[in-house]
Amino acid sequence: MKEIAEKLKVSDQPVIKTIYKGRDMTIIAIGLGRGVESAEHLAPSKTKLMVVQGEINFNTETESRRYACFESYDIPMNLRYSLEAWEDALVLLFLTEG
Repeated sequence: MKEIAEKLKVSDQPVIKTIYKGRDMTIIAIGLGRGVESAEHLAPSKTKLMVVQGEINFNTETESRRYACFESYDIPMNLRYSLEAWEDALVLLFLTEG
C-alpha cells in the first residue's frame, strides 16, 4: 500500500495493484492522484469499494457520488463506473465470488 501511495504522487494515471487473491476474494488497491480518473469499467462480481485515503468521485452514466476516507459503497454487479480523485486517494476494491 505504501508503494502505491508513493507512486500516485508522480503518476498521471491510476496506480493499480492486486494485493490479495484467494479462492473466493480478490483485493485490488487503486491509487489516484488529484484529478486523475480511472477508465470506465464494469463490476464483474460483488464488489465493495472502501476509501482509505483522500476523496473520490464515484461516477456512473446517471450520477456522481463523493466518498471520503473510510467511507465504503457496495457496487452493484454489472454497473459501469469510473473513479476520479478529488484529492490524492487510495481505494480498496473487495471482489467476492458468489
